[in-house]
Amino acid sequence: MMGASSHRRHAKIVATSFFEMQPAKFIAKQATGGVEDWLRRLETAGDLSRAGHDVVQALVRDPNLASYASASEIAGVAGVNVATVTRTAQSVGFSGWPQWRQEIRARYLGTLSAPELNAVHRAEAGTGQPFDDTVNRHLQQVADLRRSADRQVVRLVAEGIAKAERRLVIGSGSFASIARILAHHATLIGYRCELAEDGVAIANSLGDIGPNDIVVVATFWRLYNSAIRAAHDAKARGARVCVITDAAVEQLTSVSDHLLVVPAESASFFATVVPGLCLVEGISAELAVIDPERSARSIANFEEQWQAQDLLHFQTAPMDSRRANAQSATTQNVEE
Repeated sequence: MMGASSHRRHAKIVATSFFEMQPAKFIAKQATGGVEDWLRRLETAGDLSRAGHDVVQALVRDPNLASYASASEIAGVAGVNVATVTRTAQSVGFSGWPQWRQEIRARYLGTLSAPELNAVHRAEAGTGQPFDDTVNRHLQQVADLRRSADRQVVRLVAEGIAKAERRLVIGSGSFASIARILAHHATLIGYRCELAEDGVAIANSLGDIGPNDIVVVATFWRLYNSAIRAAHDAKARGARVCVITDAAVEQLTSVSDHLLVVPAESASFFATVVPGLCLVEGISAELAVIDPERSARSIANFEEQWQAQDLLHFQTAPMDSRRANAQSATTQNVEE
């Protein structure tokens, strides 16, 4: 007998649009070709046991199930034990089943249109309260990001931004917000970045990119071809390439010097930018401590401009007096 959660996962959707009237399983069958092909390539490349092949076959037969199931559920379907699922995940390049499942889900959802994605999420509804489901999903994903983000790669990206002669950040659509925040924060702390959002701006910005430069590409969900082309063009010109995405597809991994995978699934028809924003703010924080004096000087210069332009409603003391007070405090500390 199926539990309540299983009923929610497999329930038919009752709504007015064509996609919303289809069962989630029906939608899954229409959109799993790319996932199946990728899983079969992993199976071919990996040195798998017979049981490992059984695990992959179970995933190929039902990528929709694989996109949310636990290791024990996959083990049951494949007729193996949980340890075999974990070993298979490690044999094909993942730390374990949770990381492999996240990649499967990102690729699976990337094959769905917005109406199809909405139907899948409604079939998997948690509390039935859209606001609560959205916030809960964000909390879970930020926690996953904190646990899985490779701190060394984050620091390498920050160091690459600091050392580069030119810094280009690329993002389009709603995910341009992630690129925009990174470019904004890095510029404020002394590492001026260029931002390119549309195809023309991206092409023009890449025209004179070179070996001493860095290009950061942020693309998620169904992935923009313009972002993939930009990563390849930047790599061909010798630039360092950093990719921030939720789907580590071969077209991106093959040209990235630094790859940061971050979840982007919401509880509705759209993808979320919240985990991506957390990531780039973390990169910005790492960047700020590489040369603290440079960052402090840069922030002070921007503060002077904000005050001179009378931009802000809440005013602070003029920067000249703040510097004088800081200098006086430093002198007093020395004398004491």
